[in-house]
Amino acid sequence: MSYPLVLTPLFIHVALAFALMLGAGTALGGRARLSRDRCAEALGDPYGLGVLFYVLTLASMLTRHADLAFVLLAFVFVTLRVLRAVTVMGARGGTAPGLLDRASALVLAVAWGVFAVRILLGI
Repeated sequence: MSYPLVLTPLFIHVALAFALMLGAGTALGGRARLSRDRCAEALGDPYGLGVLFYVLTLASMLTRHADLAFVLLAFVFVTLRVLRAVTVMGARGGTAPGLLDRASALVLAVAWGVFAVRILLGI
């Protein structure tokens, strides 16, 4: 699997994180289009999913286990994180952000499980 394809979900997630950080740092109360609190909430990652995703991406590349299954799971994970940010930024609230958190955590857990099995079984 080529490095650009494997790293694309990582780059998208990093861009999302930086966009939300900039929004949280530069929003000016009611005059800004996006509120600082909303950007900070959308950026919030209480479970450290972003860090786990970054580590998994690097570990998969270093061990040469970054295959199509990994890339697909990575894109699903990043898509769920983007949807979560959009939901929070849109002030829809409700259970959607929590549901998207759980869904993205589940996808990342599956990706880690697949990676672990492949490493431990030498596949």
